[in-house]
Amino acid sequence: MKQRRFTNKKLIALMLPLAVDQLLNSFMGTVDTLVVSNLGSAAISAVSLVDSINILVVQAFFALASGGTVVCSHYLGCEKKERATNAARQLVFITFAMSLVIAIACHLFSNQLLGVIFGQVEPAVMDNAKKYFFFSAMSYPFIALYDDGACILRAQENSKLPMQISFVANGINVALNLIFVWVLHLGVAGSSAATMIARAFAMVVVLYKLRNPKMKIQLRDYSSIRPEWEEIKRILHIGVPSGIENGMFQFGKLAIQSTVSLMGTAAIAANAVANTLASWNNLPGMAINLALVSVVSVCVGAGEYGQARYYTKKLCRAAVIGISCISAVMFFAVPTLVTF
Repeated sequence: MKQRRFTNKKLIALMLPLAVDQLLNSFMGTVDTLVVSNLGSAAISAVSLVDSINILVVQAFFALASGGTVVCSHYLGCEKKERATNAARQLVFITFAMSLVIAIACHLFSNQLLGVIFGQVEPAVMDNAKKYFFFSAMSYPFIALYDDGACILRAQENSKLPMQISFVANGINVALNLIFVWVLHLGVAGSSAATMIARAFAMVVVLYKLRNPKMKIQLRDYSSIRPEWEEIKRILHIGVPSGIENGMFQFGKLAIQSTVSLMGTAAIAANAVANTLASWNNLPGMAINLALVSVVSVCVGAGEYGQARYYTKKLCRAAVIGISCISAVMFFAVPTLVTF
């Protein structure tokens, strides 16, 4: 039997940082909720409402970046490093262009967008939501480009570096949140600005790290990138269906959020806390999903379809076990966590 490309030790080394990274990414939004909770239910409600839009946009960027991961990993499996590098450059180009358009559109039509989705909320909630959404929309290109960089690193089986970057970015987010909200009293706008700065830091660091000549995929001279539509089509062919699939699920959550907004500020705040806790249940599945994309893409690129099937089954089993375990823990820990 042919030797397995990924040993259990190698899989754990890939997945453990991914799990921590996903926890840290989730914690970025949780910090905003925790810090503004002292400002009252109107502030919590505003953060919750805008985050439901943010999650929808972020999932679209993440799906696009995952499409780039598949293409890059496939080329690396075929030992075509130059094509993998070119695919990474095209991913950065198309993602930045799309995120910039979305950010500009959100700024130009923020009042209309928030009004259509959450038009019946109290004036105090809507006022806070507009302030929080302003900086959130500004951070979309930062989120998109960080996702690109992190996914390109994962395509090279390097999940440790994105975790380290996320750890530092979260530290910056916590510190700036406390300063902006509790010291300078900037309210939800300060909380959103703190998160935007932390995301900008993460983007800059990950793109800088990709300049390292020791990397299999190196990205330099970003200003010289020009579109190559055939490569972009390959990325979109994978990323767009995945984005639509995730988007439909998030649209459903957004519809629920819109309905909850009609029930008053207290209901919105309660829903915000519940959604924050519920998102933790998915962390093992999300981490294993990211590992699965890289592992299977490399195997398929190398023409090892039997190993691709083997790792798909193995990692899916691990995901089910992981989600079941954390759900059981969360079931008993919810009363304590909600109080916190």
